[in-house]
Amino acid sequence: MTDSGAALANDKLTMALLNLAAKGERTHCSDPATHHLWLSEHDTERAIAITLCDHCPVLTECRRTAQLRGERFGVWGGKDFSRRPGGPRAA
Repeated sequence: MTDSGAALANDKLTMALLNLAAKGERTHCSDPATHHLWLSEHDTERAIAITLCDHCPVLTECRRTAQLRGERFGVWGGKDFSRRPGGPRAA
């Protein structure tokens, strides 16, 4: 996918998050009490983040955006994109 595809996906995710905020809602990853889990260096904390992504209203947009941007660390759309040096991508 081109950079414009990633930018479009990013814009779609941003709009979905803004629409949630306009309704007074937020995702778990934007909650100050838990937001650190998504980019934690600890596998167990990222596993908790994956569980918290379940039923997220922007899950699909988040994962698609991460894929198109080539994210290489953290949990995005219920998937751990972290790569281990010399090893396969995390599950």
